[in-house]
Amino acid sequence: MKSLVLEVLKASEKAAILARIVRSEESLFELLVQEKTGDQSNKRFLQDFKTLADVLVQETVRYDLGKKVILL
Repeated sequence: MKSLVLEVLKASEKAAILARIVRSEESLFELLVQEKTGDQSNKRFLQDFKTLADVLVQETVRYDLGKKVILL
């Protein structure tokens, strides 16, 4: 169990680093985060975003943990 918690911590830190990089590079941020318009947007929100950056972070965590869980 301890090794799984350690792997989760490692994956979350890697994801945080990735998120910080995306936020710090304006051109990368604009490429990976876009405001939804028209029929795509959720009418409950003033602004609604599609965040490819979130998908990138989620897939990185899933990939890293998937490799480790098989080995545990």
